[in-house]
Amino acid sequence: MNKVIKLFVAGGVALTLGTGIVAASAHEGSTGNKDADMRIAKMKELGAGMKAIAGFAKGEAGFSPALEEHAKRIVAISEEMKNLFPEGSGGPKTRSKEEIWAQPEAFAKAAENFESAAVKLYTAVMTKDQATIGAALGATGKTCGGCHKPFRTPEH
Repeated sequence: MNKVIKLFVAGGVALTLGTGIVAASAHEGSTGNKDADMRIAKMKELGAGMKAIAGFAKGEAGFSPALEEHAKRIVAISEEMKNLFPEGSGGPKTRSKEEIWAQPEAFAKAAENFESAAVKLYTAVMTKDQATIGAALGATGKTCGGCHKPFRTPEH
């Protein structure tokens, strides 16, 4: 097996294992609401993808095809974001503030900002350039914070 194929297979295995871990950890911390549990699992997957890309951006890890897959999943989740918060899927175990549903236009704008940044991050990851990826990752992270501050309660 040549090196490229080995890297691709290793990346796919890591992504598959990571998805299983996300699903297992989502089950462990179940909120009792299937919509909220699915959303939390996707947010954990999103965080894992951002963390993997950050490892490369910080020079802690080399580039691998798995980063491209993480970037694709980040875009896919960003495209789903507005639909991940159906009415009735809040509650204290979810850390979702009522402002999500009380201020739908503001929440939709925050989700759109994240989606736009996620697409730019994907484009940056495809360049394989550490500085470009780091800048796009920082911008994407700011959109995460732009949603967390007004629409998510602090962790206790």
